[in-house]
Amino acid sequence: MAERGAAFLAALLLLGAGAAAAEETPAPPAFVWRQKPNTVFTVGESIVYAIKYGIVPAGTARLDVRAEETIKGRPAFRIECVARSNAAMDAVFKVRDRNESWMDRESLCSLRFRQDMREGLFKRKVETVYDPVTGRFLYRKWRKGKEFVYDGPSPTYIQDVLSSLYYIRTCELKVGESVLLDANSGSNNWTLRVNVIARETVEVPAGRFVCLKLEPVLAGDGLFRSKGRLEVWVTEDARRVPVLLRSRVTVGAFDAEMTEYTPGGGEVPTVAGATSVQTLRP
Repeated sequence: MAERGAAFLAALLLLGAGAAAAEETPAPPAFVWRQKPNTVFTVGESIVYAIKYGIVPAGTARLDVRAEETIKGRPAFRIECVARSNAAMDAVFKVRDRNESWMDRESLCSLRFRQDMREGLFKRKVETVYDPVTGRFLYRKWRKGKEFVYDGPSPTYIQDVLSSLYYIRTCELKVGESVLLDANSGSNNWTLRVNVIARETVEVPAGRFVCLKLEPVLAGDGLFRSKGRLEVWVTEDARRVPVLLRSRVTVGAFDAEMTEYTPGGGEVPTVAGATSVQTLRP
């Protein structure tokens, strides 16, 4: 009888231990997306630039918030950057670049990025899909008829090289301070630092603007190159429109000067004392 009692007691202890273990291991909480305010850009915004290679006109570029699309059930801005050299430059160094980014509307992180580059003899096509819920990304590259695939971890909220520019515009920018964000290019993740250098007045074909001068710490491909220097001037008003981009890379230098600006839907108030791009006409 004593042995039966001991066995019964042991069984109770095991059941109790199982119940305690179940209680101490709760189900993982459901993923909660962050809410990142955005009163800066929306669908319909378009910016056109004249590209100069030194003092030589080299081509044009456009930044467009094309549409709102759904990626895995999430509303996202589809942002497009297209750059092309002009006829004269085509004879020397032909450029036909297209970058596309799908940026989550609520969290403003990147969900997908595509890049199709043709620069001289160099060609590359890549696509990256980001999953904030699992904290991973899938990178695919096609070159010379071959496909390369890389699956790796990533921070929960990450920016590709195009969405980085739009994310920075929504951040609080103060001279002498920096903005940090998680960024990705290809198979690499890094922390991107954007320094707010100064308050300056800039004159471009579209007009004269009071701006904040930004300098990202360069890394990766596309907008942020691994060797060189990039400076960006954004208007000091609430839209933070990038009116001038100046790149200094190993092969030379180019400026992208804004020639046209079309705001998206909705009105955004201006900052007192700033030169407003809302006075521009498409």
